[in-house]
Formats: sequence, C-alpha cells, structure tokens
Amino acid sequence: MVRSDGVLVTNAHVIVNTRTNRPYDDLFLSLSSDGETTSQPARYHVTLLLMNNDYDLALLRVDSDPAGKPLAKSFTFPSIELGDSKKIKLLDDLFIIGFPEKGGTSVTVNRGVVEGKDILGNWIKTDARVIHGNSGGAAVNSEGRLIGIPTKVVADEQGVDTNGDGFPDNYRRYGAVGFLRPAHLVAELLAKLENVGENNVSTYGPRQIDAAVLITVRGMVKSAANGKPIAGALVGLVPLGETDVTEQTLLTWGSTNSEGAFKLNRQVPPGKYTLKAKALARQVYTRDVEITAGASLLIIEMTGSSQR
Repeated sequence: MVRSDGVLVTNAHVIVNTRTNRPYDDLFLSLSSDGETTSQPARYHVTLLLMNNDYDLALLRVDSDPAGKPLAKSFTFPSIELGDSKKIKLLDDLFIIGFPEKGGTSVTVNRGVVEGKDILGNWIKTDARVIHGNSGGAAVNSEGRLIGIPTKVVADEQGVDTNGDGFPDNYRRYGAVGFLRPAHLVAELLAKLENVGENNVSTYGPRQIDAAVLITVRGMVKSAANGKPIAGALVGLVPLGETDVTEQTLLTWGSTNSEGAFKLNRQVPPGKYTLKAKALARQVYTRDVEITAGASLLIIEMTGSSQR
C-alpha cells in the first residue's frame, strides 16, 4: 500500500490471466489484522488504475469495504513510505516481505544485500531469497522504506550427468539472483496517476503507459583548436552529476572511428546524463547533456593536454 487512500502497487504479471493475457475481471486484496494467519482476513475489492508492461508494474485502488460497500472517503490504510532507490549502494541491507507460495498464509520476511544495480535496465539485484509468490511484494531498507518490488529471479541451474551418457539427467541449483524493480518507478507511476486524474481513469478503465522510448546516441569528437576529427577517443554516459567512471556507473560507451564519429553501444531512455570523453594527449572532457528523441549529433571539442 503506497497511499493511505487505498492505492497499492504490485507486479502486472500477478494480476494478468496468462491464458487471455488480460487482467482478471475481478481483483481482491486480503488483509489480516496482524500479518499472521487469521481465519477470516478482511477482503477488499480493488480496481486496476495503471499498468506498465515494460516494467511489469501496476497500480490498483481499493474501492469497496469487506461488506462490498463503496469505501468511505475518510477511510485510510497504513501505507509504506517510498525510499530513494537511486541512492542505494552495493551491500546495503534489504528485507524482502511478502507471501511466497511455499511460505504458507502468514507473512514471510528474509534478509539480503544489494548485489548490484542495472541502471539502464531499471533493476536492483539482491541475494535475498525471492521465490514464486514473492512477486509484487516489498523490498525495504533498514529504515522500513520501500526500495523495490520483487519481480523475478534468475537461478544458476546446471545439468548433472549421473549415468555417464554425456547428457544431463538431473539439474542442480547452485544459487539465484533476485531482481527488484526500483521504487523510483513506483513514484513515476504515482505521478502519472495524478497527471491523468483518478476520476478519468475510473471512467475509461486502466491505462497502459506507453513503452519506454530508447535512443541511440551518436556524435562527433574533434579538436577544439583546428576542428580536425579525433580518432580512438573513448566516449560514455554516466548518471547526471556522477564524477567517476566505473563498471557500475558507466551506462553506455563507444569509441570514435577515423572520421571522429561514434555510436554508443547501448540505447538509453530520454533524460539528462553526464557525458565523458578521453583521448590520447587530450584533456578529459565532461559535460551535462540532455538526450531526447530526434536530437542532433553530440559534438565534443577536446583541447590538448597542455591547454586550459
């Protein structure tokens, strides 16, 4: 529950019928009073508001009480505070909270750390146990703020040949990596909900947010002194304001050809980034840029190492 008026977030695949590839006609939320097993948890009807299939996220809203009556406007739910998922660091503590299928009917909590971040792919990776049924739950930090939504798990399963015929007849699981959708994507959904208006949504049904536009970044690197192209320059994008270029911060990169032209190796969504470039006998180049669809080539003019 991300808003006290009954707005909640889950994974889109949790509420979609796999046979029809459409959301179920009726969706319900069951809440126990204490997070433990209860004989008759309160059951609320919910309505789908927004869904983003690219990020596998959906916003819903409670619209009736357990008796089936419209929810009173004065009624409030306990809700979770969103954390700043962009500021998490490697080895930060995480706690996965949810109702995995093998965990029974009571809430299950387990602990792990941030194993990595895929900034362009919008993933947080963790060694915390994420199994079937954890999808759509909560990953919180040590302050109890929402950091991510457990969405998928990638297991390291390798074949085992027990009879020596050269073909695996069993598989052994050596570990797994849990993937979380970061909480800043939830904040974007909530902002989108406010922009379109909840009344508009409830009248015309849930809205599928457009697929994210990705842009191929191209440009030229030349000498600031004489305008001649610089071959072999390395060019990359890092998050806006980032000063260091590391394996974790480098989003996309490329090198210039003999004519000084470059094309970065990974597409990026529109937004603001910090552009970095370096070349032999040249000063390191740094500039904040905004990448937009249809934008012109990025032009980088580099000075000599002795120039200022």
